[in-house]
Amino acid sequence: MSDKILESLGKNLNRDMVTDLFHNGFYYKNFPFLLKHMQDNVKPSSWRSAWVVNHLMKKDDKRIKKHLTKIIKSINGKTDGYQRELIRIVRMMNLSEKNEGLFFDICMQVWEDVHKKPATRHYAGLFIIEMAKKYPEIKNELEYLTTDYYTKTLSTGIKRIFERELAKIIS
Repeated sequence: MSDKILESLGKNLNRDMVTDLFHNGFYYKNFPFLLKHMQDNVKPSSWRSAWVVNHLMKKDDKRIKKHLTKIIKSINGKTDGYQRELIRIVRMMNLSEKNEGLFFDICMQVWEDVHKKPATRHYAGLFIIEMAKKYPEIKNELEYLTTDYYTKTLSTGIKRIFERELAKIIS
C-alpha cells in the first residue's frame, strides 16, 4: 500500500485528482503512513505528505501529538515549502510550554531569514504575533522585526496583515 501512496504523492496532482483522493478516503485511511513519511525528508513526497496531513488533520489532532516535538525539531534544514507545511501543522496544535519555546525559536529563525519565501515567513510570523499576544514582553521585539529590512521581501498583502496585527497588539 505504501507504494501506491508514494506513487500518488510523486505525481503532479491536479485539483480534481487531489479531491478524489480526499473524498474516497484514500489518504485518510493512510494517515499514519503519511504522518511518518512527512518526517523522512524524501524529495518531493515528504513535503507533499505534510501538505496532505495538514489538510486532513483536526485542530490539536491526537494522532500528531506524540510526534510533535520531532516535527518541530525537523523544521530547520527543510526547503521553504516543506517548512511552511510543517509550520502550518504545528500552528494547529496546542503546544506545551517547552514546545512553544522551541517552536518560537524556529519561527524567529525563519522570519529573520529574509531570503526565505514570503509564504513560509508569513506563517512563522503569525506564530510570533500569537506569542506576542500571549506574552506581552515580546511586543518590543516585534517593532524591530517589522522594520523595512524584514518586510521588504514580503508581498504588500502580507505586509498589511502584519501591520494590522501589530497595531492590534501595540494599541
